[in-house]
Amino acid sequence: MNNLRAFVAGTLNRSVLAAALVTAPVVSTTLVNGIAPEQSVWSVGVVQAQDLIQPASERPEARRVPGVSQGLSEELSEVQSFLDPEAPEDGSEPPEPDLDEALRLLREMEAKIDEYNAYEQAQIYNFLANVHFQMDNMEQTIAAFEEVVSKSPQIPSGLETSTWQVLGKLHMQEENFEAALEAFENWTDMVTSIDADQYYVFSLLFYQMGNSERALAHVNEAVRKAEANGETPEENWYAMQRLLYFEKEDYVNTAKVLENMVRDYPKVSTWRQLSDIYSLLERYDDRLHSLELVYMLDGLDKENILISLASMFLDREVPYKAAKILNKGIYEDEYIEPTSKNLELLANSWSLARETDKAMEEMEKAAEKSDDGDLFARLSALYMLEERYDDSIEAGEEALDKGVDRSDQVYLRMGTAYVNMGDYDQAIETLEKAAKDKRSADSAKQWINYAKREQNREKELEREQERIEEQERKRAEQDGIVLPGA
Repeated sequence: MNNLRAFVAGTLNRSVLAAALVTAPVVSTTLVNGIAPEQSVWSVGVVQAQDLIQPASERPEARRVPGVSQGLSEELSEVQSFLDPEAPEDGSEPPEPDLDEALRLLREMEAKIDEYNAYEQAQIYNFLANVHFQMDNMEQTIAAFEEVVSKSPQIPSGLETSTWQVLGKLHMQEENFEAALEAFENWTDMVTSIDADQYYVFSLLFYQMGNSERALAHVNEAVRKAEANGETPEENWYAMQRLLYFEKEDYVNTAKVLENMVRDYPKVSTWRQLSDIYSLLERYDDRLHSLELVYMLDGLDKENILISLASMFLDREVPYKAAKILNKGIYEDEYIEPTSKNLELLANSWSLARETDKAMEEMEKAAEKSDDGDLFARLSALYMLEERYDDSIEAGEEALDKGVDRSDQVYLRMGTAYVNMGDYDQAIETLEKAAKDKRSADSAKQWINYAKREQNREKELEREQERIEEQERKRAEQDGIVLPGA
């Protein structure tokens, strides 16, 4: 309700209203010109005509109203002098308005109100309304304006028309919504067009009354009218549409409104909202594009959203972008906690981007922070790819110490590392542990057989080498040659 009060106060614009009332001629037919000018057209969704407040088909008939006596004109001119004092001839600042004296004079007129005709009474109450408004007495302001319209049809139609509109806005400000609606309906009976601004006011009114459908119809009409006139709808009109469609769970139209908002009022927060709606609509490519734009505008500072963005790039096989986002979020902006899980994701991204050194560096950090051995097992695999067999074996041992789901795979990898290092005894011993699990038994046995063959081949080569060396030694002895080391 406080937001509504602030809005209506802004719509009325106290200074504009007061100025319009104060500076109006004594016998003006519209003391509130500028508050209710003659109006002159968008929507997401189809607006039903019966849901909209409609203007009159034709203007009110011309009225014959009583005149204002010379005496009253002079009295009201005196009131005007207290409301809008003239500046001194010496050029100094004019004195402040004397609202108390103006009110005293008007109260004297009100005490003998029956002596005046209907139009003169309306003029007195119009001035009273102005004074009460400037004194911030809304109850008496409204009461005085009600007295003005009660003199219809013996007041000019322009005065009645503008007063009804002001009454509608004042009742909204005071949260008397039913009275506001009645006043606005009386106003629309007297005008032949309603402008976009007023349709937005109607939308706010119906929303506060709990009628979201009519609120939506009227804000849609406000936007439609603005666009038909080649104008850009106000940002808060879009905001009202967005709210109403979202509350209806109409995410298709919510997205359309947000698309208009980022077109006409581009903001990081709006782009972020649009990306969320795309997610609800399962428009994941659009979500990625909008979220990437928010990221480029430095609009993402939440860990979960940054990780979500990186994950979307990974899903679309763009790992380098994912890695850059994660790396910046962890090490530069510090929006992402360097947890084992997050570091693992960064390592995977670098790995998929074929940045092996960076991948291993992050996997090492992730493994150190992990409570189990699975990351050390993966790190062991990365070392194997780089032919860093000692490191692979060491990481495998760490994995086994911390505990892993598939110890057989770790033993298998360590065994193959020993094979590649030529340590066949240790390889066979390790591979036999892998072979105890039937899931790795076949592979382990193949490697064991290979290790044994290589071991036998190397032993045979050693024996052959020894045989050759022995033959050379014997020939040298026969020839009287002493070989080095003999």
